[in-house]
Amino acid sequence: MSSTISRRSFFVRAAIASVVNRRLSSGEKVGRECRGSAVRTVLGPVVPSRLGVTLMHEHAPAIDWSELCQTPPAPITEIREKMLSESVRCLDAFHRVLAPKDGPGAIVEVTPIRVGRYPLLLADLARKTQVHIVGSTGFWCEAMAPQHPWAVRMSRDVQGVEEMRRLFVREILQGMEDPRGAWGQRFTEIQAGIIKIGTSTHLRSSERVVHRAAAEASLETGCPITTHTTEGGGLEQARLLVSFGVQPEKVAIGHQGYQDDRENREAHSYHLRIADEGVSVQFDRVGHEKYPVPSQVRQIKHLLDRGHSRQILVSHDLVPFYYREFAAQAKTRAGWSVQNPDFTLIPTRLVEELSVAGVSDDDIRLILVENPARFLAF
Repeated sequence: MSSTISRRSFFVRAAIASVVNRRLSSGEKVGRECRGSAVRTVLGPVVPSRLGVTLMHEHAPAIDWSELCQTPPAPITEIREKMLSESVRCLDAFHRVLAPKDGPGAIVEVTPIRVGRYPLLLADLARKTQVHIVGSTGFWCEAMAPQHPWAVRMSRDVQGVEEMRRLFVREILQGMEDPRGAWGQRFTEIQAGIIKIGTSTHLRSSERVVHRAAAEASLETGCPITTHTTEGGGLEQARLLVSFGVQPEKVAIGHQGYQDDRENREAHSYHLRIADEGVSVQFDRVGHEKYPVPSQVRQIKHLLDRGHSRQILVSHDLVPFYYREFAAQAKTRAGWSVQNPDFTLIPTRLVEELSVAGVSDDDIRLILVENPARFLAF
């Protein structure tokens, strides 16, 4: 790491520490492990202990894969206010089911670069709800749609890893790219608080470049990394990122909960192997058809019973608006699909069924509140 990078990282972390210290002096409580660090939300740094229950992998307000198919982005101007009002309704419903000691609540909005991520829209949404929103940098993988052509271009360039690393670092330390224009032409002052990356069923060369760039950006900034997996691959992701030097406690392996070893519906042994790498195991599709709550409870409890309570994270992976006709050249408002997601399933039904299964209140709070706060702070 160069001296220039080290100085930049020092000054950024010093600025964050200053914010946290000011809040400490005003009486806000910070957990011992998070003292001197903060969670980067789209409205600025937040003391980790102020998040409450945190959903670690959500999308709000929208996903649009148009640019992955090299077609124009879907129009949002005419539907923007509806996007905001419906997303606020969903987030406020989540907030209302939380006890005061578990609020106000937070979501990690993991829509990566150029797939429906509108930083200014995220900030407007955050201003209209009490729920904290953490935005993400990173690139989508090649699993269910082509990888973004910007990422593909960089992955083929000799200096591509460095170019991508600089992009991720800029989005974390200064502000996320504004998609209203050519790639990388405009940037906002709205900072990302997590790096989102992913793999197809098997790691592709372009995805490896993204992993390398994410690792280097995490090492420089301290920013955590969250992953998308496709029909397995989580253990390979964990080992790859750790081999690049990323601190295991800064990595969450996502989409666990169904055939994660490509064989067993409930891959208990596989989850233990991932946890043994020191990373977090993230059950973030709770309630989906293949991820019913009772199954998620069994898998979470298996890890708890074997001493991995500090490495479990949960979420729903839901989105209020999704553009269906993303491959079409001509796009209209009618292409938007309203999903009406329920962000309350985890703090209500999952919590209830974990309790019935014998999971203690302390462990439930660890999973929903303390683990996310520690993971997201840097």
